[in-house]
Amino acid sequence: MIHVLNEAGGSDKVNLIKYEGNPTDKQKAKMKRPTPLITIDWDSIIPDPPSNTSHDTKEDLEQVERLSRSVSYEEFDFIMLVDDDTANLFKGYAKKVGLDYPTELIDSVIDNIDTVLLNLKYKFRRARPFQVAPHLGYVISVIQTDTHQTPAYPSGHQGQGAIIAEVLSSLYPEHKAQWDEFTNLVGKARVMQGVHYPSDNEVSITLAKTLWENMKDNLDDKWTDLIKE
Repeated sequence: MIHVLNEAGGSDKVNLIKYEGNPTDKQKAKMKRPTPLITIDWDSIIPDPPSNTSHDTKEDLEQVERLSRSVSYEEFDFIMLVDDDTANLFKGYAKKVGLDYPTELIDSVIDNIDTVLLNLKYKFRRARPFQVAPHLGYVISVIQTDTHQTPAYPSGHQGQGAIIAEVLSSLYPEHKAQWDEFTNLVGKARVMQGVHYPSDNEVSITLAKTLWENMKDNLDDKWTDLIKE
């Protein structure tokens, strides 16, 4: 059930809730890092996040509430696997089916997208769902780790997972369905953890797809020869 605010001025107050923390020195350095693989203007690829009291956000909060409060032991282990490193899913599958996992390429691509993700996070400063939920009557269970000490939008884990899937789909298109499934599972894990809205994940996928199309044109020749259009 979508909750409605009755308190006078309540909606305005809730919409003012932002992520208040500032980037660490390490994050600041990452935000200033060159992105040689990205040559397009990335600042306007994704729209502003919906307001905290919008219908879209309330629908998101319903989903976060439902999923975060029904996590099984098996799902907890999966959430922690994703929380530790989004690449774990992809590496495990590649090893299982005998594919070479291009660590050097993917590390380079992630270095580039991470800079963009962090800058956009602090541009929008969207509060995490667990920061907004109590003000709107939702109850979210949060699995606390050190990976959600930044603004919510766009999702960093989802952005990394999505661009890994794009890289691997270009190298191994016959496995694209599996890479895409892993992308969706990364996003679901972050929602179940209680640290992201589904909409954080959706824009990260859009961002990753757009940036990968640009990055492909700027790769070293040893990689472009392997990319399947």
